[in-house]
Amino acid sequence: PSFGLPHNIAIRNAWSGRLIMSFLTFLSIAGAIKQYSDADNASSQMREAGEKNAQLAELETQERLRRSRYQYNQEQGQRVVSYAKAGVDIGSGSSMAVMAEAATVAEREMAFTAEQGKRTAAARRAGASAQADSMSSQGESLLISNIGKIGNENNWWGKIT
Repeated sequence: PSFGLPHNIAIRNAWSGRLIMSFLTFLSIAGAIKQYSDADNASSQMREAGEKNAQLAELETQERLRRSRYQYNQEQGQRVVSYAKAGVDIGSGSSMAVMAEAATVAEREMAFTAEQGKRTAAARRAGASAQADSMSSQGESLLISNIGKIGNENNWWGKIT
């Protein structure tokens, strides 16, 4: 019976040490999962920000097109008034040619603006998607690395040579 007391203390200390080790391991795993979750959330936020930036580019393009059409209509109206004041027949060949050329130039400029807006929006989406994919990959790598480290520290994999 004199052996019982030190033996019980040793068992209690060993049990307490394992309990603390298990709790620390749990905290390490929880921390790794939290880092992964944070990276995943950041990835989602990057995608959302990219989509909003792309939508903003589309709205800006629509506004530029609206202003271009307004300016074209104002200029065409000024041409008609100027021709009328000068007594030029608006239906004549040269005045119609000038107005047709102005319309062609305006349409070309608006088509370019529309295409530029589409490409800007697509580039913003692609850029945000690439950043989000990178952030997601970093989160996954961090999770795998941390779990591997915890496993090594706790000898989960046995002796690896």
